[in-house]
Amino acid sequence: MGGESGDEAGGRRPEVRNELAGVDAGAVIQAGVVHGDVVVQAGRSPLGPPAQVPPSTRWWVDRSAVLADWRRSLDGAGRTPPWVTVLSGMHGVGKSALAYRMAEQGEDRFPGGQIHVDLGEWRDEAGRVDVSGALRGCLRSLGVADAFLPMALPDLANDFRSLTAGKSVLVVVDEVTEPAQVEPFIPKALGSVVVAVSHGRLAELVVDGARLVPVAPLDAPDAIGLLVARCGREAIEGEREAAELLVSLCGGLPLALGVIAAQLQLDPDRSLAELVSELEDERGRLEGLLQGEARTMSAALTLAYQALPRECQRLYRGLALFPGDEFDAELAGVIADVPVAAARRLLRALFDSSLLTAVPEARGRYRFHELVRLHAVGLAAAEPEAEQNALAWRVTRHYARWTACADRALMGDRLRISPHEHLPTGADDPFHGPEGKRQALAWLSAERANALAVLGQAVTRGLFAEAWQMAEALSALYLHHRHVRDWMESARLGITAASRDGERGHAAARARLRCLLSRPLMDLGEVDRARAELRTAVAEADTTDNVLLRASAREFQGRAWEADDPARAIALFRQAAELSAEAGSLRGVAIAHLFTGCAETADGRPRRALSTLASALRLLTDEETAVEDRRMAGRVRVAIGTAHHALGEVAEARAALTHGAEDLHHEGAAHYELPARELLAEIAERAGDTIALRAHLRRALEILEGGGSPRAKDVRARLDALGDPD
Repeated sequence: MGGESGDEAGGRRPEVRNELAGVDAGAVIQAGVVHGDVVVQAGRSPLGPPAQVPPSTRWWVDRSAVLADWRRSLDGAGRTPPWVTVLSGMHGVGKSALAYRMAEQGEDRFPGGQIHVDLGEWRDEAGRVDVSGALRGCLRSLGVADAFLPMALPDLANDFRSLTAGKSVLVVVDEVTEPAQVEPFIPKALGSVVVAVSHGRLAELVVDGARLVPVAPLDAPDAIGLLVARCGREAIEGEREAAELLVSLCGGLPLALGVIAAQLQLDPDRSLAELVSELEDERGRLEGLLQGEARTMSAALTLAYQALPRECQRLYRGLALFPGDEFDAELAGVIADVPVAAARRLLRALFDSSLLTAVPEARGRYRFHELVRLHAVGLAAAEPEAEQNALAWRVTRHYARWTACADRALMGDRLRISPHEHLPTGADDPFHGPEGKRQALAWLSAERANALAVLGQAVTRGLFAEAWQMAEALSALYLHHRHVRDWMESARLGITAASRDGERGHAAARARLRCLLSRPLMDLGEVDRARAELRTAVAEADTTDNVLLRASAREFQGRAWEADDPARAIALFRQAAELSAEAGSLRGVAIAHLFTGCAETADGRPRRALSTLASALRLLTDEETAVEDRRMAGRVRVAIGTAHHALGEVAEARAALTHGAEDLHHEGAAHYELPARELLAEIAERAGDTIALRAHLRRALEILEGGGSPRAKDVRARLDALGDPD
């Protein structure tokens, strides 16, 4: 059914999800979807300390004074408290490359590993940075699975300090704009270092003791050295005067010099003197486009652009009109309206011309440097409005279809308002085949920021039907990976679009999206706001003839009340069960009964709960119902064991909990197995059964260590205290 039974069917902790994006997750078992429910296995084999800092450029020149001071600092760090170094300078001056070089030179000084955080990837259009999201990425790189990640920033920061308290760690934080963005990433272990890369000076950090390292443009000898490294000594020494003039025109900016060097390499018949002459002329014609030193950068980029084939120029402008930050060949083909193979060649040509940079650890994906994007946007602004609208329509349609296909692959036959009849099937489905679920989740994770940007643009351009359908489909990602801020924004945009779709709007879509919005609101503790959205959702759902939607809305509403008012929640779950039965959804009835039984136990009525849960179990295990959902049956058995335990019926509790834990272990639902193991350990300890106690604690430890939970050390201490089984 819809709601929890079709989306997450969670207990009181809906945070269960798997995430592999951006980190080496070791060995992970990714189970998929069973009758519409997410199945998660928090299994992980760490491959050692993280080594995330990208390699420095192979065309490295000088910065010898900075690097020598860095090495001296590391030599003296020893057991000193963690400290911060701020690399500050203008765009294109090479700050990040210097930070990566510093990491390479300190490779053997940080046994706890090297972590890289690019805050630019966590910054929205308004300039706000999701520090919590970035910090969750750090915890994942240290071995913490999503099921054990807290929601609040202070808790995330505390866990980060706890996990970096043993061995010294280097953290490189790119694209810092405010001092407060650095503090959560400071490790705890002595000898640890944070290198913050910023366009500003971050004065507050310096006042607090950070080391400020201004990164200036290259001086003339080093700039010449960079050209020699890129183009060869013979080419540069043969036109020394032109090379020196080029250095002057580019203001010593490595990025600008690299663009010109790429032109020389790609067109060896063109002399450096010719390029410099054109650069001088272009610099005059672009007066006022950019200010100060960056003006020379624009001139260099224009020269590189003019050297491109016409189809590359068209893609360059089209990429600037795309609202997201990263591109692959599939997307470039949509933007340029060409086949994927052709788009791949065009992207490579732009990369070879230094107009695009490769995304680290994401093969085949590219992005603009900020100044390059500014240049491209200036050119794209002249595109006819009709072409801009056509491009926006192609991109929106592409994302709407692919997110819907990914949603279908991940979530199966859950309740949806969006029509899926138009979606490709079979070989035409991008997520067709045995690996479809894994591929769908990987694509959604990689395209998360892009998809949200496209959704926003769709609403702005009046593509309302596509926008709300896309917002509904994106919930498949958010139910797996709890990007709560993104989820809230996606739902908000979807509700806006659904309200404007047609003369009277789309009530069913609004109701569905309000239900989905309640989940991140509950995660963030905004309970009153979640309940308000759900009141509206129930009222809107009741104006439709969609019985499953009406059931789902009440199920969501019950989940929002079960902690504070179990009786009210039970009444809502019973309404959901009745509506599910009316719609012919036996699975929906079963899951409504599960939630009812859990709420009855919490409300002090465990005997009543046993009757309700028995009904749920029959529906989930009876062959005649054709539901046969072992994972949900396991959860019901754990709930039955919990009710027996509340009644003091130890033998019955042990039997139900053991059966339920085995079901959940078989289905890879470790997050739901964990509380069963913990309660079984409690029962064994009270009975003095040390053999059973060890067995349940060992399994709990496997789950916690597999997910990188800080709680693992407490369980290990309990096991150690029990001594050897002999």
